Amino acid sequence: MSTIYNRVKELVLSWVFIRSFDRFINILFSPYRAFKKRHAIRSAEQAYRQPRSRNQAVFICDKLNGRPIKIGFALKGMGWNVILLHRNNLSFDLSESFDETKKFENEFDALQIASEYTPVVYHIFSNYNFEVAYTFIKYKPGKVVFDNYDLLTGMVKEVISNRYKQQIALEQYCYLNANGLCCRDLRVQYLKENLPPKILFSEYCWPKEKFKKHAKLTDGIHVVYVGSIEFDPKSVEAFQYDLGAILSAQQVHLHIYPSHQHIVEEMQQNMKAFVTQELIDKYVHIHNVVSPLELISEISRYQYGLIISTTQVDFVDEGITYFHHMGDGLLPSKLFDYMEAGLFTLTQNARFIRFVLERYGNGKVVTSLEDIAEQCKHTPQTKINLPESLTLKYNSKRLVDFYLDLK
Repeated sequence: MSTIYNRVKELVLSWVFIRSFDRFINILFSPYRAFKKRHAIRSAEQAYRQPRSRNQAVFICDKLNGRPIKIGFALKGMGWNVILLHRNNLSFDLSESFDETKKFENEFDALQIASEYTPVVYHIFSNYNFEVAYTFIKYKPGKVVFDNYDLLTGMVKEVISNRYKQQIALEQYCYLNANGLCCRDLRVQYLKENLPPKILFSEYCWPKEKFKKHAKLTDGIHVVYVGSIEFDPKSVEAFQYDLGAILSAQQVHLHIYPSHQHIVEEMQQNMKAFVTQELIDKYVHIHNVVSPLELISEISRYQYGLIISTTQVDFVDEGITYFHHMGDGLLPSKLFDYMEAGLFTLTQNARFIRFVLERYGNGKVVTSLEDIAEQCKHTPQTKINLPESLTLKYNSKRLVDFYLDLK
C-alpha cells in the first residue's frame, strides 16, 4: 500500500508542478504575446493604407485542402502572384499553385506576415475554426474574402452547436463583416441576414491533362468513398461499416479514403465487428490519406463514387450532426473529384448534387445501402461528361472580376 501511496503522491506532485510551470510560462510570456498582437494590428493598419499590388492575392489557410490549391492554380495560370500562408507543415510541392508559401503559428502571426504584402485581396479559407478569419476581418490589412468550407450556423444540431458555440459566433461575425464571400455551394443562402457581396465558386475540375488516369480495374465492381468518417461505429452517420458488410456480401469492392490519417487503423479494427476477416481482405479496402494532388489518379481506377451521409443514406433525425436541410445546398468537393476521375456517382437525394449530376448524366440517386449494391451491379457505368462550364479555367475570370469589384 505504501508503494501505491508514494506513486500516487508522485503523480499528484508532478501534476501540480506541471500546472504551476504552465501558469508561470503563461505569465512570463504574456507581455510578449500582447506586444506581438499590438504590433500585428499596427502593421495591418499600415498595410491597409498602402497602394495595392496589381494581380496579387494572399491566401490564408488553417487546414489546407484541395480548394485553395485549385483556386491558386487557376489564378496563377492567369498571371497572378499568389502567396499561401499556412498553419500546418506542407508535405507536397505546391509550386504550381503558389509563388510563395509561409508558415504561421497563430492568428496574429498570420496577420503580421500578411501585412508584409499589399494584395488585391486576402482570401481566408476556414473550416470549423474561425479565429484567423475573425482576426483578419476585424483588423483588415486590405480587402478580405471569407471562404467557409462548411457552414455551422443553422446546419448543425444542438449537440454540435453547443460544442462550437464560440466558433459559431465568430463564423456569424465573419459572414456579416467580410468584404466579400466566396461560396463553394448554396448553403449560405440559408442565412437571411444582409450579407456582403458573394460569389458561387464551386470546387470545379482541373484541366483534363493535369492528372494521369488509370485503366479501370476489371476484377470486379469497385465503389469508392472519399471524405469524413464518423468515429462511433454505432452512430447512424458511420454508414461505412454496414455498407462494407452489404457490399462485400455481394462481392462488390468498397474503397474508403478517410480525410484524417489517425482514424485509418481504428477503422480497420472496427470493421472486423461487421465484416469477416476473409471478406475484409478481399473486398473492403481502407486506404491511407492521399494528398489532393494524388487523389484523382488514385481513384480513377474505380467505377463508382459515393456521396451519402447515414446508414439511411440521407440526413436523418437520428443523426447527431446535421439537420436534413443541409443537403439542399450542399455541393461537396468529392463530387468534382469523382467526375474528374471518370466515376459514375451514386448519391443521396440532395437537391444541388442531384441537379448537377442529372443535368450531365453523371450520376444517380440511391435510396438505401442495399440499393447501392443493386445500382452498381445493374447501372452500366457510362463515359462521364465534363462540360467546360464545370472547369477551373472557365470560371476563374469570374473570381478575378469579383475580387476587383469589391468595395
